[in-house]
Amino acid sequence: MKFINVVLIMITVFLSSCGTQKKGTEMKTVYNLIKPSAGIYEVYKKNVKEQETAGNYFEKNFYENDKLLKIERYDKNGNLTDELFIPAITKFEYDNSGKVKYVKYFGKNGRPAETPKFGYSSIEYIYDGKGRVIIEIYRDKNFNLLSVPRTESGEIKNKNFISPVLAYIYNGKDLTIKAFDKNFNLIKETKGKKPCVPFIDCGE
Repeated sequence: MKFINVVLIMITVFLSSCGTQKKGTEMKTVYNLIKPSAGIYEVYKKNVKEQETAGNYFEKNFYENDKLLKIERYDKNGNLTDELFIPAITKFEYDNSGKVKYVKYFGKNGRPAETPKFGYSSIEYIYDGKGRVIIEIYRDKNFNLLSVPRTESGEIKNKNFISPVLAYIYNGKDLTIKAFDKNFNLIKETKGKKPCVPFIDCGE
């Protein structure tokens, strides 16, 4: 009898502790109305009621403790859609300091998918001690580094592409960006602007 009582107490304590952990988690869902616009989609009405999404393209944003975890994109019939110049689903993973570690894209079928323009399926962010992005890594849906388009002679093709590895070097107000191919050969070095994370602190 004593053994049963001890087990019951242990179960009660365990359930109470689980409840305490979940109590501090605040989940929130936000609906935005969107529309196709010049090769990307545009958010034209934010934080609408779910009923307002009927007959409209819309996105559903999932937050946990004010951190954006996932974006789902829907067509006018309320179905997940890959036809807004971007895969249907974007997921965000955070590091221990609360900064975005990965941005990952998935199709309406739930499988990894590549963005139509540049062909990446995930972006990884690496930060310095001051919380600044110092490296961005772009991978395809198989989690391989992107390939730089080259001619048969090995020259880089004259077309738009994104380098698989971008390194950011801060020097006061100046920012140097170094672009590398998947073998970490330097492709280009230029001055640029501070990097940002899509849908978190910059547009797509």
